[in-house]
Amino acid sequence: MRGETWTAVVPVKPFSIGKSRLGPATVHRERLARAFFLDTLDAVLSALSVSRVIVVTSDADAAADAANRNAAVVHDSPGGGLNHAIVRGVTSARRTLASSAVAVVTADLPCLRAADLDRVLRAAQNHSRAFVPDHTDRGTTVLTAGRGHRLRPAFEGSSRQRHLDSGAVELRLQHAPSARLDVDTIEDLGAAAVFGVGTHTAELLTVHLRRRDDSVVGWS
Repeated sequence: MRGETWTAVVPVKPFSIGKSRLGPATVHRERLARAFFLDTLDAVLSALSVSRVIVVTSDADAAADAANRNAAVVHDSPGGGLNHAIVRGVTSARRTLASSAVAVVTADLPCLRAADLDRVLRAAQNHSRAFVPDHTDRGTTVLTAGRGHRLRPAFEGSSRQRHLDSGAVELRLQHAPSARLDVDTIEDLGAAAVFGVGTHTAELLTVHLRRRDDSVVGWS
């Protein structure tokens, strides 16, 4: 399986309902969700292993952002859930190119480096299905399926265990840390800020985030 055959599918919730665990007091939550998505998308588009990117969303702003970056857009039905969106994206990918290997990348990886995603996909090409656990070891950030193999997504909640139980191979790559650091909570955001986020998230943090002893303490 050659790297150029990978199609990346990035499912995106409407920004108005995304990242709810950042808390109702986080007045810039919608802007953060969009920044996370844009930094994730820019990294995916820059990955050498990825030949096509499909964004699945019912959010008009996310669709416009994707189209402006020459990513394909598959319109999702509101309320269908993350796994439903993923299936729509994979179906579209394989309708166009049946032999494509597919990689789902969650849209909340503001630290993602293209080189780290390339490392993940190089490792994944040795398995029919594989996944990367998130930094909590509870969720999943990347799920892959090789040519001719069903993806069988089981995201949300304790997805790491469900993907393990389904037979997907867990990838723990020491040299691809940015692929695990998804952001759901204020604590995650602090860790991401210390690690180093992409330009869109960094701009928001520079303007709004106050830091004390390297931890997030609030919003201005």
